Amino acid sequence: MKLEISKDLSKNLTAIKEEIGGPKTFDLVNRDFEIGDKEVSLVFIDSFAKGDLLNKILEFLMKTKREEISIDVLKKLLNNRLPILEVTVVDKIDDLIDEVLSGPQALLIDGIDQAIIIDARTWMSRTPEEPELEKATRGPEDGFIETMLFNLQMIRRRIRDPKLRAEVIKVGQRSQTDTCVVYIDDIANLSLVEDIKDRLNKIEVDGLPLADRTIEDYLVGDKFNLLPKVRYTNRADIASSHLLEGKICVIVDNSPTVLLLPATMFDHTQTLEDYRQPPIPGTYINLLRLCSILISLFLPALWLLFAYNPNWLPEILQIIGPKEIGKIPLGIQFVLASIGIDLIRIASIQTPSSLATSLGLIGALMLGEFSVKVGLFAPEVILYMAIAAISSFTIPGFEFSLTLKLFRLFLIIAVILFKGLGLIVGSVIVFLIFALSKSFGTPYLWPLLPFNWQALKTYFIRQSTLSLDKRRSNVHQLEDQTRK
Repeated sequence: MKLEISKDLSKNLTAIKEEIGGPKTFDLVNRDFEIGDKEVSLVFIDSFAKGDLLNKILEFLMKTKREEISIDVLKKLLNNRLPILEVTVVDKIDDLIDEVLSGPQALLIDGIDQAIIIDARTWMSRTPEEPELEKATRGPEDGFIETMLFNLQMIRRRIRDPKLRAEVIKVGQRSQTDTCVVYIDDIANLSLVEDIKDRLNKIEVDGLPLADRTIEDYLVGDKFNLLPKVRYTNRADIASSHLLEGKICVIVDNSPTVLLLPATMFDHTQTLEDYRQPPIPGTYINLLRLCSILISLFLPALWLLFAYNPNWLPEILQIIGPKEIGKIPLGIQFVLASIGIDLIRIASIQTPSSLATSLGLIGALMLGEFSVKVGLFAPEVILYMAIAAISSFTIPGFEFSLTLKLFRLFLIIAVILFKGLGLIVGSVIVFLIFALSKSFGTPYLWPLLPFNWQALKTYFIRQSTLSLDKRRSNVHQLEDQTRK
């Protein structure tokens, strides 16, 4: 049961201080003053307050004469004495506290059982800059930041459509984190939008320390979620292009990364860099990237299989076999090399940028070259694992590339244990995992399965913008499929 705001100002202030912590919350401020002959108090969190604006508001209110608010105090203050755009009225103490902890200021008036919420807050934010993980040769360099409102602003600058919707849902019993569901009303599938909002409203958790990652876990709902069902992006142009395709964007406050959903396998391979090139070079880059998925996944296991069975190779390809196997069994070499590459990647993330060059020299030159020279590893193992690793780096979706690494390791182990049968059965298992998975009702391999040539060719061939007259209509039927 929510506590009503009382007409007794001191009683209201006592209730607020008891709920928030009073003396134990040093940044809780209440400024008492008078408007006409009315005692009032402005309650706010100090770190959210925009000092200059608050001073002007206080100055304006204090100049109010008694006769100006003799009748209908609240209405006259709202209409005549508050020179600020965003003001609302609440009548519950709990609602007032929620607003104050979010940043706005609450104006309580003695004798009035309502409070005025004044949004004169300031935001701690950094300057938008190009994301490290999604660099482009040309195009805008304003990546998302940790403030939800500014991130939404970047999207609205690109999509000035009155049908663009942005609905905020508070998630977290204690954190009350603002989570914004963004979509275009006459393009997106509205039943999916309602499903996403329903899932967000049902989240029962204290807070969101991992922000977008926690939201994804609850939205997907799969404890053994091996394939990434949403795509992350730090770029406003990528988010905007997906919205125009009918996708849904989820922005979580305190995170510079937004979620795009539903996301199929092909969504994780797409980048706007392809569309900033002419059609033919763009198609070449795109096809090269798609081939790199197969190279990253199958090359080490396939080479290992031929190394075990060199007689399977035609004579012209005998040169790809290992000249020296090394002291460690060949299959174990691949497993160790795969783990070693991931260890170097993890270390590079934790290492300061000033030491990154040293880490590369240690990992690539000293360890790699030393292991070959002393005869522990075959040179071909280092070569093919390096090719597979480089191929995985070409995939825009980091989560998807990490999944491919796990599948690659699985296939290597399958070949070690069962040779050719292991590769065949392992490949079938990997394919079935992809084929049977769905992202919010959309088959993960769409438009390959179910087959849709009109949509599939746009993923393989970089078409001219002039020929893109239809949106990719996936299983969730889009409201409007025609590009304007």
